[in-house]
Amino acid sequence: MEPDSLILPFERISAADLPHVGGKGANLGELARAGFPVPSGFCVTTAAFDAFLAGLGETQTLYAALESLDGKDVDAARRAAEATRAALGQAPLPPAVADAVLAAWRALGTEASWAVRSSATAEDLPDASFAGQQDTFLNIRGAEALLDAVRRCWVSLFTDRAVLYRARNGFGHRGVKLSVVVQRMVMPEVSGILFTADPLTGRRGTVSIDAGFGLGEALVSGLINADLYKVDKATGEFLSVQVGDKALAIRPRPEGGTREEPLPEATRRARALDDATARELAALGARIEAHYGEPQDIEWCIEAGRIYVVQARPITSLYPLPVPAPDDGPHIYLSFGHFQMMTDPMPPLALQVWQLTIPFGRTTSGTEEPPHETRSAAVAGSRLFLDATPVLRHPVLRRRVVGIVRHAYEDLGRGMDALASQPAFQRSARGGRATVRGVGRVALPLVTRMLHRLLVADPASLLSRVETFSESLLAEMRARLTAAAPGAARLRESRRVLSELMSRVLALPPNLLVGVVAKGLLGQGIRRGLLGGTQEDLSALERGLPGNVTTEMDLAVGDLTDLVRPHPALAAVLRDRPASEALAAAREFEGGPAFLAAWRAFLDHYGMRGPGEVDLSRPRYKDDPSLLLAAIVGGAGPAGANRVAGEHRAHHAALAARAEAAGERLIAASRRGLTGSARARLARRWVRLARAGLGLREHPKFLIVRVLELVRDAVLEAGTLLVQRGTLATADEAFLLRFEELIAALEAERAPDLRPLAEERRATLRRDARRAPPLVMASDGEIPVLAGREDLPPGALSGTAASAGVVEGRARVVLDPAREVLHAGEILVAPHTDPGWTPLFVHASGLVTEVGGLMTHGSVVAREYGIPAVVSVAGATRRIHTGQRIRVDGTRGIVEFLDEGAA
Repeated sequence: MEPDSLILPFERISAADLPHVGGKGANLGELARAGFPVPSGFCVTTAAFDAFLAGLGETQTLYAALESLDGKDVDAARRAAEATRAALGQAPLPPAVADAVLAAWRALGTEASWAVRSSATAEDLPDASFAGQQDTFLNIRGAEALLDAVRRCWVSLFTDRAVLYRARNGFGHRGVKLSVVVQRMVMPEVSGILFTADPLTGRRGTVSIDAGFGLGEALVSGLINADLYKVDKATGEFLSVQVGDKALAIRPRPEGGTREEPLPEATRRARALDDATARELAALGARIEAHYGEPQDIEWCIEAGRIYVVQARPITSLYPLPVPAPDDGPHIYLSFGHFQMMTDPMPPLALQVWQLTIPFGRTTSGTEEPPHETRSAAVAGSRLFLDATPVLRHPVLRRRVVGIVRHAYEDLGRGMDALASQPAFQRSARGGRATVRGVGRVALPLVTRMLHRLLVADPASLLSRVETFSESLLAEMRARLTAAAPGAARLRESRRVLSELMSRVLALPPNLLVGVVAKGLLGQGIRRGLLGGTQEDLSALERGLPGNVTTEMDLAVGDLTDLVRPHPALAAVLRDRPASEALAAAREFEGGPAFLAAWRAFLDHYGMRGPGEVDLSRPRYKDDPSLLLAAIVGGAGPAGANRVAGEHRAHHAALAARAEAAGERLIAASRRGLTGSARARLARRWVRLARAGLGLREHPKFLIVRVLELVRDAVLEAGTLLVQRGTLATADEAFLLRFEELIAALEAERAPDLRPLAEERRATLRRDARRAPPLVMASDGEIPVLAGREDLPPGALSGTAASAGVVEGRARVVLDPAREVLHAGEILVAPHTDPGWTPLFVHASGLVTEVGGLMTHGSVVAREYGIPAVVSVAGATRRIHTGQRIRVDGTRGIVEFLDEGAA
């Protein structure tokens, strides 16, 4: 082995050397080469690590044990890690490696103290920091101590925490190697961490500095409450200064190693940084961020008044900024996924579908090719965010919109208000006449149609109006797509269909809005004493609504369950075999033919639906019926054995009867005094409109999903053509591209190979799947931190009260409704629920979700079914476990643990 392959000095290292010197070493070399103040040093390369492992001789067995870990069994990970460390502890240090390390050390000066730090190749990466997974040794002095520290760094690649972290995050153990950074030890008076973006709020314009006395280990180990300085990156202005109680400092020992030194009272509460030094640090951080082109987490220290940088890495916890970035001041974005109760990432074509479909902020020019995408939406972290800036910049619109949103989705309204109230946003606000005109162009026709429904139309005609319109529009768009030739022509027509779809569908919302308005008018009349009745009867109007297409689908699932329940053998085959195999075998069992006939009829009507259906790439029920079979099996299993056929329909009918009775009580209570007859007639009309209109809530979404099915078929057809040409590996890779990319590939004389691009975008989706999208965010990345409520019982979880009532029962946490079975009577705990999830509602006794508001899908369906629901419960699927007994208070918005010690 040549010494040059074993040792690399900082001045010869760049970011491209990560495979040889790991993340920490590559960053330090890059910083040093760029002229930033980095203490001198060198890296012991991964080639030296390979030579060390080669001396062991049994690495294949050790790695096989590590690769078998699934990240869930902590004890197994601990045993495998311990066995690996024990074996490595016996491996000899290769003489060539020892000689190269000592030669580099002598060249830099043997009298200095040294920091010896681990640097893994899977470390300080843009999407995984691996912070604290391997060991660091400080104030190392002498040849023997140096070589021992290098060995201990290598062994620390297999600490319990490092092995478990890699297993849980899907990083293979064989592919991760370790370099060792050997760096002159700075003896600092002050040290700390600097973030070039606020790690708590995400705001990119704020530099956040933690500082303490002595070595930084006291801070990163949590031994002190460090000072916190927040500085505006652009102006150098201090946004806040919090002086911490720095009880101790870690100092180097003269003989090597470190010690803890208690600090006197006056020192521990003194500022570690003066204003000038804090600003100098902030400016240095901004320069380092500019060099890397992304926010950085920087370790720094000050020795004899001079600032040194001892590490810089990307801040991996920040949510990505919306793209494209605005060029006219700060903007405020709302999560499209939270509105749709589906917060998972979407591939490029699924995102483009909505950018074409959303009619706001999009210019049109008739026959223009291709249709324009909206400027009112941006993409961040493979999710879509709607730009609410125009309405929030207008003071009157802002008050109205925020007030409406806070009523329907409290946390969203609070977040919008928090960001819109900031001085920077206020400074960018302007009159907004164009915004008012734009809102008027959209709102005026809606309001006009809604008023017609409210004042003139027969409530009984609303459903037929909506169904006639929907079927006509669907038939028109199906005919247009069928007429286009398969491939590029059909994709072009798909774009045109999408660009027209939402503006056509806007004819439907007035039928829903009249229900919302009528219910609101009844509530106003009751509160002001103009009408009679109670709020309980008013709330009951939302139970058992007529005409709701999603409820009808769920009742049809209950019918399928009734067909399976009397036949245990049929239920067993549906439960124990894969979906396609189970359905093929069902006809051989008693009850199977009748079930399959009803099953085919169900798919004919609802086969285009499915979980996450706003994502065009997601399989529909007709593609993957696993969720439906899981729902049927859950209702037909032991927990549902005591249920009788038709019980679900009887329950819905009873809810409808109680709602009708509540409506009659509202009408009767309004029939008093000289004007009672007129008030009663008005109340009767509003009651009928409320029930008829609210029952139509799902029809616009149902129509959109049916049109999306046509587009989805066209995209998969194009994908199949590209597979035949060798351009893609599978047809569904087409969703990883955009329309224009697919069309260009289909029309190219020589088929391009798009498989590497598809794999790159698939990797982006996997990375973004680990991110939690914010409900609302600013264009500079800020995510508002909302204050919690103060009326919580000890250990309880808070959320938004979405459907009144209280229920106690066993929780069932469902992350994938196609894989996890909800049994009758259990409380469904989920990250979100869209219409594709609602077959589970037939069996649920209560609902808890991590996202949602009063008018989002899960809340509305829960109220219609009469099951208590609490939504917007942060971390519900992590903090609640399947089998725990919980109490869901849908009246107060509280979830309590009933098992002893569960909280």
